[in-house]
Amino acid sequence: MDDGMDYDVQTQVTFRLGFDGSGEFNMLMFPDIQKQFAQHVKEVYEQDDTLGNGYISSDLNFHFDGRTVQLNYTFTCHDENEAEAESFSDYCVRGVQKELEAFGCKIKEIKCTAEEADMSWVDHFEDMIFGPRETPPAPAPSKSPSEKKKRSGQER
Repeated sequence: MDDGMDYDVQTQVTFRLGFDGSGEFNMLMFPDIQKQFAQHVKEVYEQDDTLGNGYISSDLNFHFDGRTVQLNYTFTCHDENEAEAESFSDYCVRGVQKELEAFGCKIKEIKCTAEEADMSWVDHFEDMIFGPRETPPAPAPSKSPSEKKKRSGQER
């Protein structure tokens, strides 16, 4: 029996670009390097058996701040608990770390925060296919003994 839960893992990977703006490169090239970096990361994720096959349920969002890049996305998985879901998301990034760093950047940090996924869409989907669920009728309110006496006196 499968006792796992569905989790949305908010994943943040922080990179440090290996570009310092000196030497043969200059700061005018920096926007192009940022675009190339984002494209490189997307390709690495798409080619990975796990990351490229439906575990990522959001866009890859890049935030550039100088030479630091933050990549944010939602990793959706089915695990026993939140810690296991967070660990799995981290594991998947570590699995492609070498390919990610082939661009000349280093992963500084990986943060994963899991929360139980909102699966209400499944109920809605089942209701569309099988019809709405029947809810049991609400029990009639019970009457207090004094109300019963009043009523029996009125009936006479």
